[in-house]
Amino acid sequence: MTCDPPPSASGSDAAIARARAEIDRVDAALLDLIGARAEAVAALAAAKDPMGSPLRPAREVALLRRLLAQAPKEVEPETLIWVWRGLIAASIRRQKPIEAIAAGGLDPVRQSELARLHFGPTAKISRESDVRVALSRVVAAENKDCVAVTPWPGASGPGMWWPVLTEGRFQTLSVVAMLPMRGEPEAAVVTSGAPLEPSGANDRALIVGFDQRFRLDRALAEAGLEGRLLARANASVLVGVEGFLSPFDDRFKALQAAGLDGARVVGAFSPL
Repeated sequence: MTCDPPPSASGSDAAIARARAEIDRVDAALLDLIGARAEAVAALAAAKDPMGSPLRPAREVALLRRLLAQAPKEVEPETLIWVWRGLIAASIRRQKPIEAIAAGGLDPVRQSELARLHFGPTAKISRESDVRVALSRVVAAENKDCVAVTPWPGASGPGMWWPVLTEGRFQTLSVVAMLPMRGEPEAAVVTSGAPLEPSGANDRALIVGFDQRFRLDRALAEAGLEGRLLARANASVLVGVEGFLSPFDDRFKALQAAGLDGARVVGAFSPL
């Protein structure tokens, strides 16, 4: 029985040198591509309405979903999301700086981590303990340059802030993304001006309304919607619906006609 001799130090050094040289070559190519991407973003920013929102949540989800499907097995999904979220955040800043207000009762360290991952390491992130105050700041912000990162809407605890979305002064606001983008939602991105659009797969909608006669299940069935009650506060209800739902959708009109008074779409999002 014979054994191969161990590789010589010089052989190992040569292999390491070749690998490092290839990494350097790839890094240079990546830098050129990132520069080209930044130029394209600058052209996009010049062509868009400067008063509009730079956020396109559905497009961002569709992009990341496509990249995850195409990624080689050696690329960890979390790494891919981290890298491209940084690129997306840089693109958003190029169009218009965004302030993210971390609001509510989440662990502040975790909440800041979620906001940083989504909006980039140089994003302006402030802290507000009261969700209502944070949402008031978003409503008052000029040029649609402010978002609130709140606890995910829920039936109790920090997530119980959602009934404020039934109030008239907050009706320009909507939930446009869940954080993190994979797994169970912990936080919501709430803003105004960002379009609610379908991402192409696994879309969800959030609806608020008044179910004083407890007709929600019947209303959903009559409207042909697959959904469920997520939370209730007296007559106010928060409903999750499978699929994208536009305020102009005939099914939405049927939902209102079937007994969900004051029903309004307040969110559209899609997990990865």
